[in-house]
Amino acid sequence: MRVAIRKLPGVESVDVSLERGAAEIRLRSDNRVTVPQLRKIIRDNGFTAKEATVTAVGTLVERGGRPALSVSGTDVVWLLASGGSSKQAYGDAVQQLKSRPGGVVEAAGTLAAPGDPNAPDELAIVSLKPSGQ
Repeated sequence: MRVAIRKLPGVESVDVSLERGAAEIRLRSDNRVTVPQLRKIIRDNGFTAKEATVTAVGTLVERGGRPALSVSGTDVVWLLASGGSSKQAYGDAVQQLKSRPGGVVEAAGTLAAPGDPNAPDELAIVSLKPSGQ
């Protein structure tokens, strides 16, 4: 799996731990790698893709009356949801979308394990900050 992921353009490093059942994948800032690409490689190598902790740069947009992140350099849009016990980052996203639509931000959070293929991916956001991009 490590070798297959390293072959993707934009991958900086891969650390796989069978003991923890986890892979840490670091991407270069100019990458075009998507979570579905990574999950496919994981499945193709006989493993189960689970939740993913991500940090991404993108533009805040609205989808269906909800804040969303349009990930820079891709056609990926994640609906935002409140993550963890803190609702601060989600509230910040709502506020920024109202006051500064189209603002470029860095968002961090968790994407749930693959479920319904027809449902949009949701990022349970835990932090949000302006991007220096």
